[in-house]
Amino acid sequence: MSFKQLHQKWDWGLIILVFTLTGLGLMMILSSSFLLAQRYYGDPYHFFKKQTFYAFIGFIFIIGLVRYIPYQRYQRLTYPLLLFAILGLLLVFVPGLGKTTNGATRWIKIGPFSFQPSELVKIVYIIYLAALLSRQEKIKSFSTGVLPGLIIYAIIAGFLILEPDMGTVVFLGGLTLCMFFIGGVKIKHLFLTTCPILLALIYLLISAPYRVKRVLEWLNFLRPLLKWLIPELNLPSDPLGVGYIILHSKLAFASGGILGQGLGGSQQKLFYLPEPYTDYIFSIIGEELGFCGVSLVVFLFLLLFWRGIKIARAARDLFGFYLALGISLWFFMQASIHMGVCLGLLPPKGITLPFISYGGTALWANLIGIGILENIYMQGRR
Repeated sequence: MSFKQLHQKWDWGLIILVFTLTGLGLMMILSSSFLLAQRYYGDPYHFFKKQTFYAFIGFIFIIGLVRYIPYQRYQRLTYPLLLFAILGLLLVFVPGLGKTTNGATRWIKIGPFSFQPSELVKIVYIIYLAALLSRQEKIKSFSTGVLPGLIIYAIIAGFLILEPDMGTVVFLGGLTLCMFFIGGVKIKHLFLTTCPILLALIYLLISAPYRVKRVLEWLNFLRPLLKWLIPELNLPSDPLGVGYIILHSKLAFASGGILGQGLGGSQQKLFYLPEPYTDYIFSIIGEELGFCGVSLVVFLFLLLFWRGIKIARAARDLFGFYLALGISLWFFMQASIHMGVCLGLLPPKGITLPFISYGGTALWANLIGIGILENIYMQGRR
């Protein structure tokens, strides 16, 4: 395919969307991290320069995936990719390779570089689900269709819990249920799938006291409704402890108003919110760009989801359909969870905002997903 033909077949609406989100992310990373970068690294542009490099390499990934790798090849390589992804989750526990930050061992460090295998697991797991659901003759059976998916999810979730990375465990569980429902899994099989996942998540929640405290503090958001339903209910409140982050995240949105405090004007990034350039970057957007900035980000993600659904509907085969659908759900669900946590609508959990939060592995995984979407789009047009 010549460059001219390649140029004509691009979905430029999708590319412009991704450029806009990534550019907005670079701008907000610089704004939210320059003080922390100056304090800890002596360079206010430390995080911005690294993310710019990651974005440049990521867009090269898109060109390579679109030009040289037909998406059908992923279906043939499903199990080798899955084995490679699970091996990556194992390697974080190898002494000398694994890197621990804030009590979590989620990174592999090789020299000056580190990457997070759980981010790459997301795209590989979506490829696996798409391959599984495309076998429509087997998906109606619990033993040959649903059970294998549950087993793979349980293996991945087990390693993620050990890190620990509960946010990704919950996200992948929700994605599995959505994909199974859309894929035509029988309702009784879906029920059999949902119950063990929910029971496992409840057990993990109550087995860790700090998680229980987080949920109880989050429930204070619903205090008026809960008090009306159960007048005797007395929820504990700890605004200077567990609830500190929730409180300051809400303060960020409250102080942002309609137009925000302006770029660089955030007060909550001044060591009030942890990781303001990753886990709480949406709160900084709310404070610095206000309601208008928040609305723009929400609109861009809705537009990205709609564009992904259109690509899925035009796919040449069932594997392409489910793969495009899974990638679209990934971006939409992860963005929704991140926004919900920052707004206090969901319990505190560290999960990044696709394309916008700082993180090289996460950005590369997101852009790989876009490259696959573009390939599905281009083949669907032929």
